[in-house]
Amino acid sequence: MLLLSKNSQLILRHSKVFQTKKVFFSGNIQDEFPLHLDTISTKINIQRYDDYINLKKKNIKNIKIYNNILVSKEMIKNCNTIIYYWPKDKSEAKFQLMNIISYFSIKTEIFIVGNNSSGVRSAPAILKKWIKLDKVDNAKHSILISGFIQNKIVFMLENFFKIHIWKNLIIKSLPGVFGHKKIDPGSKLLASTFSNQITGKVLDIGCGTGFLSASLLCSSPNAILTLVDNNIFALKCSYSTLDSNKLKGEIICSDLYSNIFKKFDLIISNPPLHYDLKMNFNIIEKIIRCSIKYLKSKGELRFVTNSCFNYDGLLKKIFKKYRVLKKTNRYKVYQAFL
Repeated sequence: MLLLSKNSQLILRHSKVFQTKKVFFSGNIQDEFPLHLDTISTKINIQRYDDYINLKKKNIKNIKIYNNILVSKEMIKNCNTIIYYWPKDKSEAKFQLMNIISYFSIKTEIFIVGNNSSGVRSAPAILKKWIKLDKVDNAKHSILISGFIQNKIVFMLENFFKIHIWKNLIIKSLPGVFGHKKIDPGSKLLASTFSNQITGKVLDIGCGTGFLSASLLCSSPNAILTLVDNNIFALKCSYSTLDSNKLKGEIICSDLYSNIFKKFDLIISNPPLHYDLKMNFNIIEKIIRCSIKYLKSKGELRFVTNSCFNYDGLLKKIFKKYRVLKKTNRYKVYQAFL
C-alpha cells in the first residue's frame, strides 16, 4: 500500500488532469507518489540524497530522476507541466521556483501544493511578477494552487547566497540550508571548543553551510576534513564557504554515514532536531550509535545539542568515557571517547 503525504493526496484528487501532461516534479517531495502518477512522461528532481537513492532503486521505466541543485535544459526537456511541493521555508521556495521557471517557456502550467503551516498561501503574492496563481483545491490543511508562467526571469545563483562573517571567516548560505538567516548559536558554541590540539582526520556530519569545518580548519590547519550532508544545497554552501576562505576539504553527498568508507580521529556535528516541520530525534541517535564504526581506536565524537536533551545513557553504552565539554543556558557540547 502506497503511503501518501497530505500534499500528494491532494494532487491525486486531480490525477486525470495529468494523464495528458509531461510532468516535471520538484520541491519538498516526501513520498513515492511522483513515480505512480499517470502521465505521458515524468521527470523528478529531488534534493535529499537518501530520497533520491530510494526512488532510483524502484527503477521504473520512462521516469527520470535527478539529484541536482539547479535545473538544466536537459532535465526539463519535453516537459510542459510543473508540479512543485512547497517547502517549510518561503525563501527556499522562491529560490527553487525562480530557478525552475527560468528554464520553462511562457504559458507552461505550474501546480504548487503545500501545507498551510509552511506559508504556501503566500505563493501568489511572492510569484505575482511571473505567474498568476489561483486556488484549485484544499483539504486536510493543505492547498493546491495553479497558474501559467506569464513572464520570463533570469536566474543568478550568486544572488541567492547570504554571506555571514564570523571571526574573519566568510560563511556562504543558500535559502533552506540550516543557518541561512544567521549562524546558529549552537554551532558557535561547538566551534568555540576547537583548538590547535585537533589533528588527523575529521568528519563533519550534516555540514550545512560549512561553518564548523571552516572554523576547525582555522584553528587546526593541518586537520584533514571530510564534510557530508544529505542536502545538495548544503553541499553547495559548504563548497562555497571553503572556497571563499581558501580552505580545503572533501565534500561528499551522504545520508549520515551511507557514503563513508573510512575511519576518523574525530567526528563533529550539530545534528538537526527537525525533519521538515516535525521533531525527529532519530538522526542524532543514529549519529551516536553508528559513530563507533567510523572512529579509530581512541577516536572522539563531539556534538552540540539543546541543553534540555540528555544523551548520557546512550553515550555511556557506547563510549569508554564522555563529558559535557561546554554548556550555556540553551546548548551543551558533548565529548565522547572510544
